[in-house]
Amino acid sequence: MKKLLPYAMFLTFLISFVFVDFTSAKAEGTTVIQSVAKDTTVYEEASIESAVIGQVAKGSYVTAIPVNQEWTYIKVQKFEGYVETATLKNLTSEKYVVTKKGGTTLFTYPSPSAQKTGQLNENTLIFVYGSAPGGWSFIQYGHETGYVATNSIKKPVATKKRVNAVNGAVLHSTASPSGEIVGTLANKTVVQHYTTIAGWAYVEAGDQKGYVKASEIANIQILDNKVYNKGVPVAKGQKKRVALTFDDGPDAKVTPQVLAILKKYDAKATFFMVGTNVSKNPAIVEQVYEAGHEIGNHTWNHPKLTSLSTSAVKQEVDKTSNAIYNAIGQYPTVFRPPYGATNDKVRSVITTPSILWSIDTLDWKHRNADKVLSYVKASAKDGSIILMHDIHQSTANGLENVILYLQKQGYEFVTVSEILQ
Repeated sequence: MKKLLPYAMFLTFLISFVFVDFTSAKAEGTTVIQSVAKDTTVYEEASIESAVIGQVAKGSYVTAIPVNQEWTYIKVQKFEGYVETATLKNLTSEKYVVTKKGGTTLFTYPSPSAQKTGQLNENTLIFVYGSAPGGWSFIQYGHETGYVATNSIKKPVATKKRVNAVNGAVLHSTASPSGEIVGTLANKTVVQHYTTIAGWAYVEAGDQKGYVKASEIANIQILDNKVYNKGVPVAKGQKKRVALTFDDGPDAKVTPQVLAILKKYDAKATFFMVGTNVSKNPAIVEQVYEAGHEIGNHTWNHPKLTSLSTSAVKQEVDKTSNAIYNAIGQYPTVFRPPYGATNDKVRSVITTPSILWSIDTLDWKHRNADKVLSYVKASAKDGSIILMHDIHQSTANGLENVILYLQKQGYEFVTVSEILQ
């Protein structure tokens, strides 16, 4: 297998999976992860005249404490010491979650034949600093570092939640009551929730981040079965909002095109999915979810629910919700009745908000990209919920112009749940 560096060099010089403890170091500062920009010498003291401890190869990842502009104190597998700061490169990390069933193994260097130094459980949130050839990622969890197989992890999707603990929620560095305490989040603080593991939730709120007890946070959502056809206008001076919504997908051809356009403009949307299409295209459902969009229930076969019995309505809704859960591990957060047809009987089955629309682009009828934009221009205002369908090529063709127009008018694009708040 191809490796980042020769085998012997890894055995000697690459950083291992350790609990990084710099209490014995002769430097004080914040521990960071950096990479070695070029082959460099490690010295016993912060001076090129001091004893040489060893060499660290280009591409190695190290834990480091900056001392000053000239010197940095580092720790690698076999030794610790000083290197010239100019030989190191700063790194930025990205959040990932362990998705492999049963968890994933950490290694001292990127090879399955390397020393196994630990095990990360499924759903653990980690920080990825870089990659190595052969499908490996260099990661950090708490004070622990090492390599994991890249195909065992993926980027998480954050959801808004709120602290629900009268005395606040204590933040820990790891998912354990014995994990280092790194702060406290006040009751009702809005957080971004990324993953839950063994009763602990990883959350972020501004500069504060870490694990809190999962029981101490709650969903922010409208827990009702009311019918909505528009969103809440923002306060004066704030940016206007619209909710782009797409019905009847996912479609194997059109939905990926819609996703690409939304990503280009960093626009969020809500997709009301039909169960039969969910079952045919579970991978696309996952793409929608991982891109940060909201997923809603649009029944299994798209019937007019007001003409069905209560039990038949329930079957249409529940079967679709289960299909969505099977695809992404989450149930849909909103519902849209086909044709907008709803009544007390239908609402008695629904436990999430029923979302209609304030702008119908009639894209299903005219199949004309230019007309999609004309309907939006005629009616768009703060809090609009715009109805489109991600099963028509003409809709995908016209979407970019819709987004560009609304951006120029000062709108931002949010999910349905966000525009209702």
